[in-house]
Amino acid sequence: MTTENRIDIMNDADSAIQTAQQPALLPYAAITERFVALIIDYGIIFLPLQLIITLICKMAGRSLELWQLIAMLVGMNLIFILYEAIFSCNGRVTLGKNLVGIAVVKKDRSAPISFPRALLRAIGYYVSAALFFGGFVLAFVDDRKRALHDFFGGSVVVQLRERAAWEVWVIRAIGAILLICFVGGLYQSFGGRNWREKQKVDEARDFLQKIALLEEGHRLRYGYYTNDLRRLVLLSGDPVQFQRDIQKVLATGKGTFKIGVKDEVYKISAVAKDKDNTPVSFTNKI
Repeated sequence: MTTENRIDIMNDADSAIQTAQQPALLPYAAITERFVALIIDYGIIFLPLQLIITLICKMAGRSLELWQLIAMLVGMNLIFILYEAIFSCNGRVTLGKNLVGIAVVKKDRSAPISFPRALLRAIGYYVSAALFFGGFVLAFVDDRKRALHDFFGGSVVVQLRERAAWEVWVIRAIGAILLICFVGGLYQSFGGRNWREKQKVDEARDFLQKIALLEEGHRLRYGYYTNDLRRLVLLSGDPVQFQRDIQKVLATGKGTFKIGVKDEVYKISAVAKDKDNTPVSFTNKI
């Protein structure tokens, strides 16, 4: 039988809360401490589930339908929401928060939060993420270090115990490193090199659609689709510029471009000029 991981946040004699008539309030947790705890909790839930989903996808192959994949991803996130909600209320703490020594309590630091508030707080993580992680930035400017999900739950995060100086520095150093890696990852995904590489792939796909329009024009004029790129280039109205655009957007090595035609169906295949040489294609087959 498994035992419930419950900590008496507000009344433990070994905790930093005093039980006098006017008890001392626990200090607010640092942002780096909270981030370390979140990464631990995220890994506990998502890494095993992502592995399971990956194995299922490989075993199912092409028989796996889109709605099934979406259902698994939604289920994975619901599990994380329930985990965060159940272990953030009524004196409980998540494993990550337990290891770091922090806990979620009411905004006045008088008692743990209830399950409904913890559930709202867990959902707030996703609202913050949907706002390009802007909800988390609030913790850097709020005097109680509250992120958007803390406002959802009417909560704050506090330190459960006093730490030695070396513990504080280790946790903060780990948190700072993780934050830098996280911000760097966001930059790579949305504003850095990866974004530019994705843009190159998108440009290649857009250019194939232009070639497809020429295919349709060729069919209207001559009554059939063609696999001869030179004929399509002549239809562009500016063959020289069109060839320049091809060299700019598409890889021009041997075998990198192909037009396949069969009756009323054609498929244009090419390779984008990104660092991964991503294959791109366009077909008129519905």
